[in-house]
Amino acid sequence: MTTLSSSSQLASEGPLARYKNRIVRIVGVTQGERSRIQWLTEDGETRISAVKQENLHQMQPQLF
Repeated sequence: MTTLSSSSQLASEGPLARYKNRIVRIVGVTQGERSRIQWLTEDGETRISAVKQENLHQMQPQLF
């Protein structure tokens, strides 16, 4: 897991997905069948993790 500085938070636009109980941004693909995701902690810090693609779920359509 990596912490990013505030200047680089959410710098790239990637698709949103659901992972467990949070909404994440997919920022790339790593080894095998894993994706690199970016998410915010409860304290507002940005984190990057690698997770299995099978655990990522498409966002449901919503009105904003």
